[in-house]
Amino acid sequence: MNKPDAYLVESIPLDLTDLHSPEGVAETKIALKRLVDGAQERIDITAVYWSLLGDGDDMAGLSAERLEELGGGYGRALFESLENAARRGVRIRILEATGFGESENPQLPESTQLMLQFPDQVEVRPVDLRPWFGGGIMHHKSWIVDGRSLYLGSANMDWRSLTQVKELGVIVENQPVVAADAVLQFEAWWQFAAMEPRTAEIVDTVAQKPRIVPDWSVLAAGNEPHPFAATEYNQANPLPLVGNDVTAMAYLTASPPELRDNGRTDDLTGLLHTIHTAQTSLCLSVMNFIPAGWLDEQMFYWPGLTDALLHAAISRGVQVRLLISQWPHTYPGTWPFLQAVRDMAAASEENGGQIVVKQMILPGWDETEGETRRYAGHSRVNHPKYIVSERRLNVGTSNMIWGYFTQTIGGSLNTDHPVLIQQAQAVFDRDWESAWARPLP
Repeated sequence: MNKPDAYLVESIPLDLTDLHSPEGVAETKIALKRLVDGAQERIDITAVYWSLLGDGDDMAGLSAERLEELGGGYGRALFESLENAARRGVRIRILEATGFGESENPQLPESTQLMLQFPDQVEVRPVDLRPWFGGGIMHHKSWIVDGRSLYLGSANMDWRSLTQVKELGVIVENQPVVAADAVLQFEAWWQFAAMEPRTAEIVDTVAQKPRIVPDWSVLAAGNEPHPFAATEYNQANPLPLVGNDVTAMAYLTASPPELRDNGRTDDLTGLLHTIHTAQTSLCLSVMNFIPAGWLDEQMFYWPGLTDALLHAAISRGVQVRLLISQWPHTYPGTWPFLQAVRDMAAASEENGGQIVVKQMILPGWDETEGETRRYAGHSRVNHPKYIVSERRLNVGTSNMIWGYFTQTIGGSLNTDHPVLIQQAQAVFDRDWESAWARPLP
């Protein structure tokens, strides 16, 4: 019987040879392929979109030779592993965002290609959140293999997420209790994808505007019964997690709250738990962090995470470090927002806490567009979504913006496992001290 284990995996752009993975941290492109190659019965996948084969407008202008230099072959190899798994009888279920990227890539989606090639083994369900929430997408990224092993993290179903985008995830191997809990949430989303919309209109207390939610939402008066099964594992009752021969505790979270299976901790609550329990150090690395949201294309202030960070720094003296990405798609208001958060913490340093912000700017980030691009579009960016303190770690799939926790499907693994915490802290410290992390002006 294979030994249970848990460890972090990351992707680093192939030419960033000055960034080396800490001891115990594996490569996403190797680890995922190994999981798929070892599958015997089933693979359950959640994905935003597919681009393992390197097609689409984002690759226009790049020669076949250049795509090989950038690592496109790793995406094809992973797709071939999925084909081989289906060929040997493995059942593959795929939940994916509907309509995402269709305008960019007019070809048949790769998931559909896989399904048409193996109709008896592969089933695909698109998830459309717009009729239910007025917006949002399937943004979760996970692989569950044989009900025993799990990948959860920031890597998309995209060759760029293997070789040209910085990613962080966690793999849990040969631990059926953890994997079964992930399957339970997958089943809830699978059920939801086939349901007809049932909504109620509420007035959102943060946005102070009306919006729609499923009619079983606790936000709706006289709400209907929750339609999903229940998990027994959550923040109050975590499950055991084994890594490097050390057993600790963990729980899986999900968002939005209405689409969790019963009893599961929602993702924002899990993130806040990590922040609120930090006593000395708190490090956050994410592509997008904006203390705001949008409804009907109008912005509103969302203090959910920033208030918790400010409380940690001002009230408990925690040293808070935020590593936020800069690339062509960064919202321009990100930096004024974060300057304000930093300055608010600096206004009261009696307890010794502070908030320091750096921009993570990968080389080549501004060479990904137009006819003269050197890199594929939507690459060369720091894309992880994790928070690590001296006592807890969250590895997740969501950017830190209001809509990701209220309208978008995502989730994270929250744990006090000392080995995973040590690995994540080493990854963060390496990036923080690298030449690519620059102080916020």
